[in-house]
Amino acid sequence: MKVGLREATFEDSAALRTFLAAQGLPTDDILVTGTVYWIAETTKYVIASAGLEFGSEAALLRSVAIAEVHRGKGLGKRMVDRALVRARADGLRHVYLFSTGAGSYFAGIGFVESPVEELVAALPNAPQVIRFAALGWLSTEVAWRIDL
Repeated sequence: MKVGLREATFEDSAALRTFLAAQGLPTDDILVTGTVYWIAETTKYVIASAGLEFGSEAALLRSVAIAEVHRGKGLGKRMVDRALVRARADGLRHVYLFSTGAGSYFAGIGFVESPVEELVAALPNAPQVIRFAALGWLSTEVAWRIDL
């Protein structure tokens, strides 16, 4: 099965939201101004995703998800690498993410646990930060960072 990896467009919004919802991830603020997403797809379905929300010196990595049947094949690493390449090309210094369940995965590819307050200070206007703050979720989150 051929898997294509590309930057998502506005026309991919519905398919990306459907995929993320099936993975149990939030679909709010997908593909809004100041974000970029990538999808991996077969001829019929989105099978993986990753996105970045940009700040002035950092970005928030979000929506990293791989369809269960495609896990363990390196696709997650390819998605994260694509996002990190973009962040470096944009001259950013750090990439952060929230993860309460996949921290060991991200630690294995170079992320280190970081105070949530540090993430919020670096990315106060990131859509996911704003949403999590409004929902009162920041105190239950775990933040991770990789330096570029």
